[in-house]
Amino acid sequence: MRELGIDISDRRLQRLTREWLPIRGRRVVEWRRAEFILTLLGFLGFLTVPIRIKTIYGGLPAHPLFIHVPVVLIPVSVLGVVGCVARPAWLERYGIALSLTAIVAMSSTFLAMQAGAALRGALNLHGPAASLIQRHSHAAHILAVVFVLFTAVLIVTFAAQRISGGMPTGLVIADRLLSPRSSVVALRILLVVLALVSAYMVFEVGDLGAKVVWAGRLQHAGPAG
Repeated sequence: MRELGIDISDRRLQRLTREWLPIRGRRVVEWRRAEFILTLLGFLGFLTVPIRIKTIYGGLPAHPLFIHVPVVLIPVSVLGVVGCVARPAWLERYGIALSLTAIVAMSSTFLAMQAGAALRGALNLHGPAASLIQRHSHAAHILAVVFVLFTAVLIVTFAAQRISGGMPTGLVIADRLLSPRSSVVALRILLVVLALVSAYMVFEVGDLGAKVVWAGRLQHAGPAG
């Protein structure tokens, strides 16, 4: 290319080749602005923070239904991240889907927390049950904070992986900070730590919630038979 009078760097040439080289007769789609779209969707996920729904379907509490979403999607996100850290190529392939899953899990966590707060106010419990609910609520707030950080770091790690692979975002500061290999490795380590903490907090919140529902009932239940 230089002999023809065209001064194109190796990285720029690689980007152009990857963008326009057809595979089996079709142009490659790389979603170059995916990082910005995911960041926007992440912020939109906070729209569920003020939404408080107490009941659904004829007066049934909404909280037991809403909690099923983060209970499923948070472990899925955690397992997906562990797999992508073990196999970095998977992050480029599945990073968008994994980030969307984490955003939905984060947003549904806010929704479940608000529904839980509404249910707690309606029950107006006292004594040991109220203490358990307080611990359950406190653990849920910790989970929410940790998983927000997890989601943010996941999107940044996805962006860093693509930047270091020759797909800069166009933001000079971001490209300069995230392009070094050391930045990518540090983000992966932080992501795994947040994934493990999120997994533990999901268990802790669920365990405390189960105790709230079943501890008193089991104590007062009569012997079988």
